[in-house]
Amino acid sequence: MKTIGLVAAVLVLVVAIVAVRSRTSEHRQPHDVAAAAVPGNVQTVTLKLPKMDCAGCEIGVRIAASKVDGVKETKTDSDKRTARVVFDAAKTSAQAIASAIKSSTGFEVEVPPTR
Repeated sequence: MKTIGLVAAVLVLVVAIVAVRSRTSEHRQPHDVAAAAVPGNVQTVTLKLPKMDCAGCEIGVRIAASKVDGVKETKTDSDKRTARVVFDAAKTSAQAIASAIKSSTGFEVEVPPTR
């Protein structure tokens, strides 16, 4: 019985990874191209997530960020515990993205001060 549960858990994880990768590859644009297309509106923020320590955590963060209207790309790094998010500043803000990640994953998110 435990084996069936383990197989089911692995299957769910694989499906989630495939879904995230297919979704991000459809919407992925190089940052320079996006910035050239909409000058002044595309921004990049690196959020700190002190408790994000595994690949599963990364998936949750990417899914949460991708649901925010205006997010173009999210790259996570559990070793550095960061998420680099490219977004349209006319549609959302770094704080809104951080709030969405926190409400979806429960992770505390540190937003760098704006200049």
